[in-house]
Amino acid sequence: MDKAADGLLALMPLYHRHIFRINRHISGMETAEYRVLGVLMKSGPQPISEIGRALYISKPYMTVLIDSLMEKGWIEKRHDPDDRRVILVSITPDGKKHLHRAFEVCREDVKTLLSGLGKKDISQLCSSVELLKKILEKLP
Repeated sequence: MDKAADGLLALMPLYHRHIFRINRHISGMETAEYRVLGVLMKSGPQPISEIGRALYISKPYMTVLIDSLMEKGWIEKRHDPDDRRVILVSITPDGKKHLHRAFEVCREDVKTLLSGLGKKDISQLCSSVELLKKILEKLP
């Protein structure tokens, strides 16, 4: 159990340093903005507090992010039809377009990074990623 926990914790900084790096100059998007838009794309309209909870982002920083994304026209706010006290945030068509572009920038960066590996390493990486994904999806 300790070895698995240590391995996952060691994997995160490597993942962020080598894989999850957005070229802000090309995509025009900060990493946190990308993550917020990704949650909205996957889960649909969400209260701001739920987005922050899902991404482990503080309330004050969520306010900054939401304001920035609203200014850019990438998200919009509206009242929850079931509870008008709740404000839902959703991704706009322009936000989807920018998220897709940022994803493609990241994807091309990763492909370039992986191009230095041999076929055997790529095959092992693909198998390992699929296995890790299946295991992580079982976690609560």
